[in-house]
Amino acid sequence: MDRRTFTKLIGLLALPSKKSLGEVLRNPKIVVVGAGIIGTMIAYELVKKGAKVVLIDKEIPASGASGNSFSWINATYPKKPFSYNLLSQMGIEAYKNLETEFNLDIKWSGSLEWFEEIDQQENLFTEIKAIKKYPTYTPVSLISSLEAEYLEPKVYFGDDNTIVHSESDGAIDTIQAIQIIHNEFERLGGESIFSCEFLKLNEKNGRLKSIDTTKGKIEVDHAVFACGIDTDKSLDIDTSSTPTPGIILESKPVENRFNKIIVGPGVHIHQQNDGAIILGEQDGAPINHYDRLKERPDKFPNKEFEELHTERIINRAKNFTTGLEDIVIEKISIGWRPLPKDRIPIIGRLNKIDGVYVSMMHSGISLAAIVSKLVCEEILENKSIPLLDDFRPSRFA
Repeated sequence: MDRRTFTKLIGLLALPSKKSLGEVLRNPKIVVVGAGIIGTMIAYELVKKGAKVVLIDKEIPASGASGNSFSWINATYPKKPFSYNLLSQMGIEAYKNLETEFNLDIKWSGSLEWFEEIDQQENLFTEIKAIKKYPTYTPVSLISSLEAEYLEPKVYFGDDNTIVHSESDGAIDTIQAIQIIHNEFERLGGESIFSCEFLKLNEKNGRLKSIDTTKGKIEVDHAVFACGIDTDKSLDIDTSSTPTPGIILESKPVENRFNKIIVGPGVHIHQQNDGAIILGEQDGAPINHYDRLKERPDKFPNKEFEELHTERIINRAKNFTTGLEDIVIEKISIGWRPLPKDRIPIIGRLNKIDGVYVSMMHSGISLAAIVSKLVCEEILENKSIPLLDDFRPSRFA
């Protein structure tokens, strides 16, 4: 999708909705639950448009999945149906627009992806061919392993292999982005309350009036839940599969070794603009670890476990790269990824209480910049945007 197409789509979204939901509230009081990248961006967009906004989190900003993520912005495989892919395409352009507001650290390098197993490779190619039939799609091509190694000399892509080259992908320093946007949120008059856990919704005649938290009651007109893996428990709904853990390693900065996002077998790699190398293991923990992980820790219980997993991931990555021999790992964390049951984003109002809105998805990093704008528009203009119809929480009722 080019910039002109994106601008045209945003213009269409700004038109009065045919699905008006009633009178628009003036200067509404809104609480956003969850200070990850989605919640922080929603809070910022709302306060920028004049709402009175309180942002709360049971810990601190970026303490959940956002701060322990591979931080990959993409709009290709496996995002389907078309509405999901289109939303992701718009997410890329929304980030590029956001870069005109903030000095965000985003490396728009594109990605190279492949699998070792033949059946997985064939499935990947099938998905890419399907994407190319969409009315719009981000640039993606199939290139030879020789061409891929020219782009990424320190990576071995296999002999006579075919690699998926997604040209528009980017990687963001998510923690830095949350800090920058949160600072602007507060500068514009937004209020933050951290180490503040949501407890209960309070309604009257089916309309939200306040929420109870561990820091007291907050009077509100709307509550937006962008709290990831805590969404179902907070709202007593059933929309998610069991969250899965992803291990993220971050090295001390080194000279440039990787140009693109490397989506390799079992391990993903990218190098930030500051030189830090990020490695993400996507397979999750073995089944015999599930009991130990039932409390969903974001760190390992001791240094020995941490070092074992670090060594295992780096050794696995060394199967296809020569760029990791002397790196020093500075940070290792476990990110618990929210997973809607059908793997499609959940965005919209809860029918059971007027004033309650949900924004939860696995692709939170990719979608935050566009979803925050659309959520803000739906709430402040009291409308229903047709683009989001496929993502409503009512599909789980």
